[in-house]
Amino acid sequence: MATPALLLNALSIVLGSFQYGYHIGELNSPQEVITTCPEPLYPNPSTNGAHLNDWIEPGGSLPTCIPMSNSEWSVLVATLTLGGLLGAMLVGSRLADRFGRRNALMINNASLLVGSVVIGCASTYTGMLVGRFLIGVGCGAVTVIVPMYLAEVSPPELRGSLGVMNQLGIVVGIFFAQILGLYFSTPTGWRVILLTGAAISFLQIFLLPFCVESPRYLALQPGGSAKAKRALQILRGRQDVAKEIRDWTRQDDRAVVAEEEGHSGSSPLLNDSSDALLVGGAGIEEEGHQPLQQKTFNALNSGRGITVAEFVSMPRYRRPVILLLLIQLSQQLSGINGVIFYSTAIMSQILPSSGAMITVYISIVNIIMTVIAAYLMDRAPRRSLLLTSSISMAISSFLLAGSLNYEVPLLSAFSIIAFVASFAIGLGPIPFLIIPELVDTTAVASASAFALSVNFVTNFVVSVMFLKLQEWWGGNVFYLFFVLLMGLSVAMNKLVPETKGKTPDEVARSWQSSHVH
Repeated sequence: MATPALLLNALSIVLGSFQYGYHIGELNSPQEVITTCPEPLYPNPSTNGAHLNDWIEPGGSLPTCIPMSNSEWSVLVATLTLGGLLGAMLVGSRLADRFGRRNALMINNASLLVGSVVIGCASTYTGMLVGRFLIGVGCGAVTVIVPMYLAEVSPPELRGSLGVMNQLGIVVGIFFAQILGLYFSTPTGWRVILLTGAAISFLQIFLLPFCVESPRYLALQPGGSAKAKRALQILRGRQDVAKEIRDWTRQDDRAVVAEEEGHSGSSPLLNDSSDALLVGGAGIEEEGHQPLQQKTFNALNSGRGITVAEFVSMPRYRRPVILLLLIQLSQQLSGINGVIFYSTAIMSQILPSSGAMITVYISIVNIIMTVIAAYLMDRAPRRSLLLTSSISMAISSFLLAGSLNYEVPLLSAFSIIAFVASFAIGLGPIPFLIIPELVDTTAVASASAFALSVNFVTNFVVSVMFLKLQEWWGGNVFYLFFVLLMGLSVAMNKLVPETKGKTPDEVARSWQSSHVH
């Protein structure tokens, strides 16, 4: 059962996901007012009206628009994902392992805050790029840290529902950005949209000190057992937490707990004696893998996690690497961020007066379906939700392509809303929450960094290419996403195991029993 303390901690942490969603959606509606400059009221004779200063407000210091082409705008939008790659690969995992999940988010807000101020006060295209990149670094770190924290504080029976809060935070953030876009997408108001990100960062900085650190992270730190126990007691609202700690420390190679108590072989957190060392969550003692076992043991005893290089190169993590690669590629090659970033531009082609409102409706549907996904996540098989989501998106993409090509407005609106709704029930939340279900705690940070790096690289490619492909192919670009989604659905059907209600150990055993290679 979710206690008030657990919900308040989760909501405060999910403000990070909210910021990520907000920054995904903040440039959607104001694109035209930012990039298209009217004839200047006070032209500069020396430049014949071609200089940026011609659009500076009289008596002000910032231009009311920053002229740029579609290609330049695509690069600006995609720079978020370029910074996200750096944040996911280098910043998020390292901060989370070194300073803890909560403190990592506190530090990370500096990048989000500064980036929001820089882009909101930018007077040049370069300034906007710098701000967008800094925001991207912060967003990349958020995508690693927030799902990790939620997974580590969730009781087993709520792991799916609380895990979906990450995706819910993202879609509510997108919706909030779209609402502001309706009212502030004006020559004098668009900077309010961009500067609002700084206010959200301040809010999370204020709330984080009231949150507890992840008890699973604390238990891995030398001398952290008592702190871990106290943090879990606060989150659960009761004193008796020994059984839960026994369950998840067994998954994480419980030897670290004994080390924290002076190598005594016992701990106030645990009552039973000892278990065999689990190998990377697989529970398999393989001949010739003793150096890898020892590396895991040493990492646990030192309080550090497995590095990204170790995660990618170790044989026992080979299947998780393949699965994370497949699932993250499926999320981004579905074309979802092409729709989210450019939904207003897409719908304005056939519904010029309703494009912005349809974007808001898309966000509302996204929220509703994500709430439904939270209900389903601990009740329906993850694998079934994932496949239903991807196949439904493929069908919606096919219909959207045809409706755009033949200019059928109602079918276009229905298809794009169905596309986003289908994403929300599976391909939206599951790629984030499945990571800690495939690997043990010592590898979660690096597994998240690897997975989200793949996510951001693919996101960057799709974001940069989407408008150009649409210029070349028109609505046919969604036929491409249809083909990709169908192919990826076949691959997921063959390779992805069921993870609901299972430990990484149990998931690994299911691979063996089903002969998935």
